[in-house]
Amino acid sequence: MQGVTVKTRTKQISDNNNNINDNDPLFERKIQNATEGLSHDCVNWLERVANNNKDNIMVITNYIMSMKTETNLSDSYRKSVIILLSQFSIFFKNQKSFKSITREDILNFLDSFRKPESVDTLHKWIGTYNTYRIHLMRFFKWLYSPDIEQDKRPKPSVIENIPQLKRKEKSIYKPTG
Repeated sequence: MQGVTVKTRTKQISDNNNNINDNDPLFERKIQNATEGLSHDCVNWLERVANNNKDNIMVITNYIMSMKTETNLSDSYRKSVIILLSQFSIFFKNQKSFKSITREDILNFLDSFRKPESVDTLHKWIGTYNTYRIHLMRFFKWLYSPDIEQDKRPKPSVIENIPQLKRKEKSIYKPTG
């Protein structure tokens, strides 16, 4: 969307969800802060969630703002988290709030990245699975214990015993020459 600023896009999200402004007058500002300096695709992802689940959009923006305060988030990490959490909400057709997600739901989402051997002979999907697993663990720890110091947050039962997968290859790099 050439020529359209993030501020304009967040205003459009806000306008499409008029009643959310009754709950949080800073809605538009939170989206701007969460996506500041990022490409428009982050706002687009948030917009896809906001159209159907206003609560999840607020949780995502609050999480990003909290993480900005707790750690020195890079833009690429912030972008990855926004896109992942948007995809996660969309995976459930934006019908589930993040607090109502079960362990089984998380496993179903992560398993959706599995690929058969014939399609992914190097098992690259395992890297995606493990990265998303880590992001979701960090997110759910925050969601259930936002007021506890980051390093001391307990693991909620929803993310207990979700294993990290091992790659079958020692290295995906092939020797050259």
